[in-house]
Amino acid sequence: MSIILTGLLTTFIIVIIWKIVGDQQIDFMGVHQYIFGNLLGKLLTFIFGLYLFIISIIVLVSYIEIIQIWFFPDMSIHFFLFILLVLILYICLGGFRTVVGFAFFSVFFTAFLAIFKYKAFMVGHFSNLLPVFNTPPKDIILAMEPMSFCLLGIELILVYAPFIHRFQSGLKWAISSNIFTTSVYLFSAIAIFMYYNEQHIQLVSWPTLQLWKVINFPIIERFEYVGISLHLIAIIASSCLYFWASMQSFHRITTFSFRKISIFCALIGVSSIYFIHNFLIIEKITTIMSRVGLVLLFIYIPLLYLFHKIATGVKKKHANK
Repeated sequence: MSIILTGLLTTFIIVIIWKIVGDQQIDFMGVHQYIFGNLLGKLLTFIFGLYLFIISIIVLVSYIEIIQIWFFPDMSIHFFLFILLVLILYICLGGFRTVVGFAFFSVFFTAFLAIFKYKAFMVGHFSNLLPVFNTPPKDIILAMEPMSFCLLGIELILVYAPFIHRFQSGLKWAISSNIFTTSVYLFSAIAIFMYYNEQHIQLVSWPTLQLWKVINFPIIERFEYVGISLHLIAIIASSCLYFWASMQSFHRITTFSFRKISIFCALIGVSSIYFIHNFLIIEKITTIMSRVGLVLLFIYIPLLYLFHKIATGVKKKHANK
């Protein structure tokens, strides 16, 4: 229920984002400077860019942790993170079309993995889903916080807007994509809840990977290895989207070139592994960023739309005098 509710709210936020951007296709940086002025607008844009940069690094580090636990316990985290950031830097320096093209390419390599949750429906217990409406409304609302982290990314539209051809006609595609993403998460959640009981699921860190362990084929004994490996493409694509948007935000408020900012931030990303080197720190930062994302999506963006309408009305009134 929290997944469905989060999906409905994010659809509402997508409509608000399209209203903020408008026909002029103004981006997040332009909206900030239009409403709050040059100095405060740049400060807010810097904070937004920092938020995007942290998300891009956390996505990588979380994946590296899975690789280290499931594949190579003695692997050097620093070296692997360096290789990934070099690849992300190479893609992002190729331009917006390269980033979006790689993200589009990654969908075809990872979307079909949801099918392999069929095992949960074969051996799971439907009774684990019952009773359906026994969860207090407070718990459903609280569950939206971690779920919002999974649906984060729609705020990037505020950065990508000037680069999208016929932006206004893309609203229906954005809503359709959000519905599809919500449906995939809902399908996965139902599969996991059927496979694990309420007590067991609290003890499992990566329930999907544990579910994939029971799947085997004549030529593939450990299917979770295939799933983890293919997810590397999706992880790189997600990190690229956030990294490029972050660098674009920093580029808009400084006099430095996009290339110099990207290289400098990539070096910071490599050095960040000294501060986020274990699972507890990663989990804590992820929790914090999910809360920040929740505030950004469901509080700040609606307020930004309200402030934008007020500022537009005031400026039109003064212009008519």
